[in-house]
Amino acid sequence: MPPYAPQLLVALALAGLPFLVSYPWAIGGGRSVDALDAFLLVFALVNLRLAWAAANAAHGGRAPAWFILLGLGAAALIASGMIGALTPR
Repeated sequence: MPPYAPQLLVALALAGLPFLVSYPWAIGGGRSVDALDAFLLVFALVNLRLAWAAANAAHGGRAPAWFILLGLGAAALIASGMIGALTPR
């Protein structure tokens, strides 16, 4: 397993975790946002960024194709989760 793969796996796990847990935070007017999801997704994004930088460094500035596909999938999952978490309900 490449040394940057565990960081990608942690990012994917953190991006999937908000589907299982939540912590609504009241923002007034009877509306709330999901603070725990946003917190977890920020850490997922940071982990994805670190993994992406490590993959690029390990391969001379170009990450492998499998990593790019998984990384873009993780980024899409993080973005959709963050939109859902920060949209007031």
